[in-house]
Amino acid sequence: MTEFFEIRKSLLTIYPFTEEHLKIFTDKLSLKEVRKKGFLLRQNQTCNHITFIISGSFRLYTETEQNELTIKFFTENNWVSDLESLMMKQPSKNYIEATENSKIATISLLDIHNLMEIHPCFSMLNSLIANLTVSTNHILTLKIKSPDKRYKELLSKNPDWINRFPQMQIASYLGITPETLSRVRARIV
Repeated sequence: MTEFFEIRKSLLTIYPFTEEHLKIFTDKLSLKEVRKKGFLLRQNQTCNHITFIISGSFRLYTETEQNELTIKFFTENNWVSDLESLMMKQPSKNYIEATENSKIATISLLDIHNLMEIHPCFSMLNSLIANLTVSTNHILTLKIKSPDKRYKELLSKNPDWINRFPQMQIASYLGITPETLSRVRARIV
């Protein structure tokens, strides 16, 4: 299936799986559509799967006492999950919400473990799971870098996010108010 092309490509970056092994993996995937503002995960739910984004986008966020803090955005050809909830089998502190109508493929952690038992090559899926970690560098920049520097960094690393995600969510990701984001943009442009 054409929707599995990018998934297969992603898997081949971690290990040279055979066509047979790729088919075994993709046969375990469940395809779904998630409407904008739909959730892959809500706070207090336990995450038990990983998801590949075929089309669309998501954001991982948490609620603080003051507002929402966007931790990470995910777009096509990315894997997404709440790794802490997945690995610790505990309720999540976060939400994973669709920011656009999206098409996804999911595989359960149980299926991944079963694949690992079937053939040793599937133990390489641990690398895939390890790559689901969200960098703490971003969280640190919220404390040590100015809003201007954070915005410039976003422009250099992920310029497509600026027009793809609502400005309120971009401000949340940068740890600033939408008003501050407007002032920063005016200074930088």
